[in-house]
Amino acid sequence: MATYQGLITMNSTSRGLHLAVSSVLVLAAFAGATAANSAPHFQSLYTFTGGADGGWPAGNLIADKSGNLYGTTSVGGPNGAGTVFKLAPDGTETVIYHFTGATDGDLPMSSLLTDKQGNFYGVTEIGGANGLGNVFKVTPEGVETTLYSFGASASDGANPICQLIWGPHHELLGTTVNGGANHYGVVFKVTLGGNETILHSFTGDDGRYPHGGVVMDKAGNVYGDTFNAGAGSSGTVFKIDANGVFSVLYTLSNATGYFPYAALKLDREGNLYGTATAGGAHDDGTVFELTTGGALKVLYSFTGGADGSDPTASLFLDKQGNLLSTTNAGGSGDNGTVFSLAPNGKLTTLYSFTGATGSHSQAGLIRDKEEGSGWFYGSTYSGGSGNGVIFRVK
Repeated sequence: MATYQGLITMNSTSRGLHLAVSSVLVLAAFAGATAANSAPHFQSLYTFTGGADGGWPAGNLIADKSGNLYGTTSVGGPNGAGTVFKLAPDGTETVIYHFTGATDGDLPMSSLLTDKQGNFYGVTEIGGANGLGNVFKVTPEGVETTLYSFGASASDGANPICQLIWGPHHELLGTTVNGGANHYGVVFKVTLGGNETILHSFTGDDGRYPHGGVVMDKAGNVYGDTFNAGAGSSGTVFKIDANGVFSVLYTLSNATGYFPYAALKLDREGNLYGTATAGGAHDDGTVFELTTGGALKVLYSFTGGADGSDPTASLFLDKQGNLLSTTNAGGSGDNGTVFSLAPNGKLTTLYSFTGATGSHSQAGLIRDKEEGSGWFYGSTYSGGSGNGVIFRVK
């Protein structure tokens, strides 16, 4: 497998398709939304053209109380540098902001984060003042502000693709895939005033290339994972406590699953849940649980068949303890699946993408606000016309 640093070069020069390994807010049902290739429990809500409307959405969707969906596309828009978009319940897509590929950023691969005023926050993988990505803010009216451009120093982070979270003092926390003192990525904090602090710079032995970002518990402890680490290239799960002390909670292996790509999910008891894109019993990836004490349990090993393979998205944990998400591959035609994993370890494939209905999802799911409706919303990176779709499934 190629190193991620090599893929960064590919994306910033040829705009090639990202490696296909590569805020749960409630939303109103898309009443009456239909599609030609819909099934009783699946509907394609929008197909991107790759033109002015955008293409290749990678991050999770978010939603407002009126049922509008919001997200980013990594490419497309008038400048081909990606968009921030809105999808109304009637299926109308609106581009709120299109990136120019210059100081405002280029290649937004992340989910969005919102504040009480309805502003959107995210990151771009490249572009910005130094060409190494940025942290941005976009107002509901489409005004963009670059809060921070990476690459301001030799030890700064570079190439973020994470979903941001709010820190304890209303700052933005995330990770960069590359950069840092050792060029293996960093965990960072950026204030709304544009001041950055490096919380940890990875050494290689403690992790390399963190993709998914971080989660934080009520005590202010921050948790995340890295794509690989050390000689075994297996990946780590790490913790930065409220005092800023870094530790490795667990080093992943072939048996547990390795190459984790997505952010972790934290439950009320402090247990962490994650996906690994490779490894496990069949080398097709796993879903795992890790206690904050460092005890790991593999909850499911994908077979690469109808159940899917290569899970790259974050998990949704419902009140019954079911974990729901997507796989990047496997299923019908190797286009990926939507799955639900019960607490007893039984996996149910809710939908298998056909290519025409979407393929290679890198995004997790969000749930409909209507109690008992059963609908979940997500996106695929490609498929449909070739540029990705927004869908709902139950």
